[in-house]
Amino acid sequence: MALRLSVIALAALVSTAAVSETAVATSTLAEKAARRYPQPVRVGDLVGRQVLEPVPAQHVLGRVAAIDRNPRGGIDILIRSGGFLGFGTRLIAVPVEAVALLGEHVAVLDFTPEQLRGFPTVNDADLRALAPDASIRVGLTKPFH
Repeated sequence: MALRLSVIALAALVSTAAVSETAVATSTLAEKAARRYPQPVRVGDLVGRQVLEPVPAQHVLGRVAAIDRNPRGGIDILIRSGGFLGFGTRLIAVPVEAVALLGEHVAVLDFTPEQLRGFPTVNDADLRALAPDASIRVGLTKPFH
């Protein structure tokens, strides 16, 4: 009888762990961002900052070009990336929930470099940039290494 209860308890524990792993894997960008202690930041203080890739080496992906309100009402960080010496760069929009402040840099956390390369290029004519004195909330992070 005790062995049977132990087996049932173990099965319940394993299924609970599987459910919690699934819940963590499917958490939304907003839920992840909320766990990063979002802080108010002036838009003007973010523009021009270097953006780091989400890899342990933390290569520079590009620079923050602007902060945009997307058609769904969310906020995107517009990153000018790629190119060489400023030529051939492209503008991509990353949701503010997927980035965090890392000291004086902005780090992309929830997308791989491959996913970021697949982001569509943003047309400058479609921008609805926020004013430099506007305030948004951005999470905090620590170094990846």
